[in-house]
Amino acid sequence: MSLKQRKKFYLERPLPAGDSAGWMVTLSDMLLLLLTFFVLLISMSSFDHGLLLDVFGGPLPGSSGVLERGGSIPIVVAPNESADKLRKREDLPLDRRLSESRSRLLDNLEKNMGQALLRIELVDNGLELEIMSDKLFGTLDDALKPQGEEILRHLGVFLKDWRGLVEVEVHTDNFPMQTARFPDSSTLAAWRGAQLLDVLERYGLERKKILLAAYGADRGVTVNDTPENRQRNRRIVLRLPGWVQKIDAES
Repeated sequence: MSLKQRKKFYLERPLPAGDSAGWMVTLSDMLLLLLTFFVLLISMSSFDHGLLLDVFGGPLPGSSGVLERGGSIPIVVAPNESADKLRKREDLPLDRRLSESRSRLLDNLEKNMGQALLRIELVDNGLELEIMSDKLFGTLDDALKPQGEEILRHLGVFLKDWRGLVEVEVHTDNFPMQTARFPDSSTLAAWRGAQLLDVLERYGLERKKILLAAYGADRGVTVNDTPENRQRNRRIVLRLPGWVQKIDAES
């Protein structure tokens, strides 16, 4: 058979059934995969978070096999629960812990310290007090005012029988200062902390049980952008770990 005859034979021979449409089967598979891919993209872009909450009750910590690490998974709060209701609900355990003896002690301390006491709170079975620095110390100084001595005297009476740890934090604002004695606000906070240590020791507290931290303006409770906010940031925080158990044991 000549070359021309062989070429004609291969071109004109009938193909087996099914082979003629093979390329169309491959194209249809590819189109189906593309269609599936775009459907998935559309589905993910129109994800209904509310539907997930209705079906699964919210993404609770650990619900997807991931443990809670630093609040990376949000805790969903019922949208119909107001902030006031949440606050009251959170305060209930605190109200139950405030026995009559504790309430009497705290009320007496709040009365004696007056406006100098910014906050008084029970935290993790310990007592936390926040005192306004301006009521204790002079402006840009570590010298105690006469009313500061009186305030600390009442605090000393309150602490006279305390034998546990006392954590003291001294905070200032970001006022630009540069003097021979106080080159910055952190140094001022340290000197004020030293004064507080002397006073607390004078009222019978052991110095080795007082933990002092002078933070300066590093940890303000608000932005240092107005005189009122800077005054709020100038504060002393005292913590008495385990205070609740001690009062319970004595009552």
